[in-house]
Amino acid sequence: MFRTVNDQPTLWDSILPPELLVLPVELGRVDALLDDSVFFAPFAAYFDARIGRPSIPMETYLRLMFLKFRYRLGYESLCREVADSISWQRFAGSRSEPGFPSRPR
Repeated sequence: MFRTVNDQPTLWDSILPPELLVLPVELGRVDALLDDSVFFAPFAAYFDARIGRPSIPMETYLRLMFLKFRYRLGYESLCREVADSISWQRFAGSRSEPGFPSRPR
């Protein structure tokens, strides 16, 4: 199943102080660009909404890959950094879910 956006808010979102809800300037600009659905179009042909396991939201995947490329991180270090940064979690669309993203084993 093809999902583009993680649109489920959590209780954690409602208790964060307002200053933690604002993204840094650079991430805010990239966030505005990635909100365009044109980035999801190339992936839609490869996912069937009727069968298969639900994917992670494609928006989350693209945003994580941006962070990985921008900050020259490996997958394990990307997971550690996202787990430690509220602003990176919000940018990636994780909605501050515990354990997001899954740490490599």
